[in-house]
Amino acid sequence: MLLSSVQEVKKIYSALTSLPETAFGEEGKHIQELCPRLAEQYDDSDPGILVALITMNYLVLEAGESLYIPADGIHAYLAGDIIECMARSNNVLNTGFCPRADRNNIELFISCLTFTPHSAGESMLRPKTYPRSLKGKSILYAPPLSEFDMLQTSLEAGEKEILKGFEGPAVFVATKGNAALKANGKVYNVREGSVFFVAHGTELELESLEGGFLMHTAFVEGGTE
Repeated sequence: MLLSSVQEVKKIYSALTSLPETAFGEEGKHIQELCPRLAEQYDDSDPGILVALITMNYLVLEAGESLYIPADGIHAYLAGDIIECMARSNNVLNTGFCPRADRNNIELFISCLTFTPHSAGESMLRPKTYPRSLKGKSILYAPPLSEFDMLQTSLEAGEKEILKGFEGPAVFVATKGNAALKANGKVYNVREGSVFFVAHGTELELESLEGGFLMHTAFVEGGTE
């Protein structure tokens, strides 16, 4: 599909949009809705449309939901705002949903992919309780790789949270509202968009101000011998 010519992609796109909704079955019922949306957002000659519609799962995430994408996993975010945790040195290969001049080598892209089939539900991460959350206001999203652990801390106006020190470095971003933060004997005003580095072993005390507060923390903890 990625090697298809502009004319071939347009022909297949036209054929897909001409099919009745019943032709796609329950698992493919999103295809008719996505076809014109992707064509408008990108172009009906973009081979990424065919790859997305025919080979990829389609998910609509609600606020607070999370998924795990393994290394070499093909994916595309179509709309909305997310918090994404990824390695700083990651290289990204693009072969669709971008101008043709910006596309990487298709053979290299295909050689890197993992072709393990799975359902949309298998990609989802279920939140867990976080034992170092002393007020119970933080939940943990823990993928199979520990270096991508993520906390979500959600506070209503006036609520408090205490996070015991991490066994490694952490970075948090305030994604909504304002809060007062106490750490190492100092008080900080945390606002939406604020980003803080948290050193190993640093305890955090948070108190939400008017309007509530939401933050996401990425952290890495060393194993014990």
